[in-house]
Amino acid sequence: MDEKIIIAIDGPAASGKGTVARKLAKIFNLPHLDSGQLYRHIAYQAIKSEINLNNKSALLELTNKIAFDISEIEDLRNDEISTVASIISQYSEIREQLIEYQRDFASNGAVVDGRDIGTIIFPNADYKFYITASLDQRTERRYLQLKKDSAEIDRNNIKNDINNRDLRDINRKIAPLKKAEDAIEIDTTEMKIDDVIDFIVKYIHKG
Repeated sequence: MDEKIIIAIDGPAASGKGTVARKLAKIFNLPHLDSGQLYRHIAYQAIKSEINLNNKSALLELTNKIAFDISEIEDLRNDEISTVASIISQYSEIREQLIEYQRDFASNGAVVDGRDIGTIIFPNADYKFYITASLDQRTERRYLQLKKDSAEIDRNNIKNDINNRDLRDINRKIAPLKKAEDAIEIDTTEMKIDDVIDFIVKYIHKG
């Protein structure tokens, strides 16, 4: 597409929003930003530096020191890092520090996925989609994803972790996870990824 559009993809953990966002970015030749990656990077550095998660000033200082270069940030996705990232994301001051980066990243168009993209980061995004799925289906997806790296993965632990993250994200006072009023909700529980992409691409081409 010649037009530099912003596509906002929101949804809970393991809903498939990241996969959808990456594929859409390739189709529309747009850069992709996984906002969760930013929080996971902070979480990784906080764990590495042994920073107490209740020490907000130390976490803010750490965030200020990080040079967020998406091309150099690993896809840090394990239970500990994801849990710490979810906790860190509840600090409004940290979220404020990351808003400018995200908006600058998409200044010439982008596909951005996260939990407050269509509601807070890009309320005027050209297209907004809310990707969701049942808790059981999201658990299975995350189980298969994590099993590639470790054989000692317990489905119940994954399910509890995802459920707890949902509760934190939905109930936090600052930028809670919710569907933007003008977002198109897509339940992917019974859908194949290609069908989801096909629906979104057709919707966008219709304008």
